Parts: sequence; structure tokens; C-alpha cells
Amino acid sequence: MKSFDIVIRCKNEIEWLPHVFESIAKQTIRPQKIVFVDDSSIDGSMEYANQNGCQVVDYGPQPFNYSHALNIGIEESISDTVLLLSAHCVLYDKYAIEKLVDSIDLFSAAGVFGRQIPTSKSSNIDTRDLLTVFGRERIIYEKYPFFHNAFSLIDRNIWKDIPFSTSTNGIEDRYWANSVCSIGHRILYEPSAIVYHEHGLNQSLEEKRAKRICDSLKKLHQDDEPINNSKSFILKNDKLANLLNY
Repeated sequence: MKSFDIVIRCKNEIEWLPHVFESIAKQTIRPQKIVFVDDSSIDGSMEYANQNGCQVVDYGPQPFNYSHALNIGIEESISDTVLLLSAHCVLYDKYAIEKLVDSIDLFSAAGVFGRQIPTSKSSNIDTRDLLTVFGRERIIYEKYPFFHNAFSLIDRNIWKDIPFSTSTNGIEDRYWANSVCSIGHRILYEPSAIVYHEHGLNQSLEEKRAKRICDSLKKLHQDDEPINNSKSFILKNDKLANLLNY
């Protein structure tokens, strides 16, 4: 079985961190190290990570970029594979990480991501999105992958050649997956590996976040012929046309 480290990105998640670290401690396999990338937390998150044996990396004063946060964390890792875990994602059972590590090796994947399920406190919108997107059947992507790094495992050697792109600040996971598949690698969705993710995929109805994600999606789909040719038929509404801007 391949060795692994954990990289956690965090900003003010002290409410969740005790649950996250408790779930890590219960796993059947242990990381060589945990790298904790902190973005100016003021709620004690960084201190908590220090107390729990993490190597804390201070993101610094520059504007936050999701890709950069991942890259500086992975740079500090030492193992064959790296588990990327959001600071508010709680592992469902003691086998969650083991199933990802087994899968990335078994299917020779560049990256594997697990299933995300809502909590009892998740909004209806987040619950709908999570249960719709994260199904119960394994999927192997080889050409047009979906990938979500809130709970995922990546091959560190492949990351060395293709780090997360700092030219985008959103859906950096899908950009990375698209890049690695374009040169012959594969991405795996492994539904037997599960985490709780209360805030869901799209942070409910946060318009500013949705706009940022749409901007990134437009770039990702710039070679998508059906979407680009749909303008004359579908985009009658000026607001929608401005949003997509194809």
C-alpha cells in the first residue's frame, strides 16, 4: 500500500477541526505527516493544528488562491500520495482513507475522489446537490473528468509535473483533472470512500461564489462545441447571455 500525507486548507474552521481530527485518528491507516495550510485564521484554528502535531504553513498576506494553497501544502509533503481534505469534511468511517489509497493503486489513477454526503444540518439546496452529484456507482474518467478535491487523493509524482494552476481561482480540481487526463492518465470516483460535507458543493445560494465558478467554467468549456454553438438558439435572456458570455 502506498504511503500518504494529508494536506488541509483552512480559514477559521475551529468549529469543525476537532471532529475532523477525531475522524482522522480513527482511520485504519496513518499518514506520514499532516500539512495544515492556514489562511489568516483568527479563531484558534492554526493553534489547534499545532497542538495536534501538524506542520503548519502560513499562507501569508497575498490574496487567497485555492491552487496556490494546495501547491504550497503539497510541496511540504513527502509521501507517494497526498490526501486533500477540506477543514470541514469529516470522514464517515474508519475505512474512508484506506479505500482511496487502495483505489488509486488498483486503478492506476492520477487522482481519486470520494463520495460526499450531507449532514442533518445541511440546507435543502446543499443536500440536493450532494446527493445528485455524488452517486453510488464507481466511475472511471479518461477524457472529460469531474473531480472534487474536498476529499481526494492524488499521485504526488504526477502533481510534480502538473501542479494546480494558479491561473484559475475556482474549480482548480477540475482543471487539474482535465490536464492529467489529456496526457493519458485517469481519474476515479470511488463512492465507497465517504465524507460528511455540510456546506455542500455550491455554498447554497452565494451569488458571488457562483459568478467566480461560472467564470472558471467558461474557460474550462472554451472548446466545448455544443455549448459554444448554443448561443443563437438558447440565449434569449440578456442576463443569462451576459453571465455565460459565449
